[in-house]
Amino acid sequence: MKLAKTQLTLLLFSFFIFNSCSKDGPSYEELSRLAALKTEEAVALTEGHACGNLTEWRIDTLYYTHVPIHPSFEEQYRKLRAEAQELHRRANDAYEGPTLYSTSMIALPPHFGIRCINGEVKVASAMDLELPEINTRLSQLFTEITTFFEDRPCTDPSKWHRLSIRKDCELIDVLYTDAPNFAVFGGKVEQYVHLEHAKRNLEGNAACSTSPGLNKRVVCENGKPKLIY
Repeated sequence: MKLAKTQLTLLLFSFFIFNSCSKDGPSYEELSRLAALKTEEAVALTEGHACGNLTEWRIDTLYYTHVPIHPSFEEQYRKLRAEAQELHRRANDAYEGPTLYSTSMIALPPHFGIRCINGEVKVASAMDLELPEINTRLSQLFTEITTFFEDRPCTDPSKWHRLSIRKDCELIDVLYTDAPNFAVFGGKVEQYVHLEHAKRNLEGNAACSTSPGLNKRVVCENGKPKLIY
């Protein structure tokens, strides 16, 4: 009887060890690879569609890209997206390496709506636009950016900062400060930078190399921010 109990204990112990090992799931690398493949599958579903009624489409953001979504395949797209998100979640849970720190901001470029480009439905980037539209948008954005903070009083110059945007290959200084709607300002600047880059590429002037004045500082004068050397 004692021997039988010992054998049973050993059998149960062996089963426990085997069962524990067999439950070890896929590795972080494998789950990440599967998540990337599932994401690519979801993106591929949105590509190559002939132009029709563009009002039927909407834009979705999937990790690293903007994609056009149509009701005809939206259910399938949602399923693939959910599967990709679950695989990413499992990959994060399975990660056992050192903490990873990103040293750079990764952000999607701004988009300019659903367009018919080369006979296909696409989410337009700045590089997809033609020069007349780019110039019109740049002119409007330049005014909005340079006047965005004109109603905010300057009482403490340390709270004001400078950025430079290009206008016809000339660097223009813009002074900004914190505000509840700062994200709106940031979005306009982001659009402007991408549009200006697209403009220089279309005009063959991509090597614009004007350098900013580095010795300028902000002062408050009559309640307005001002740059001086």
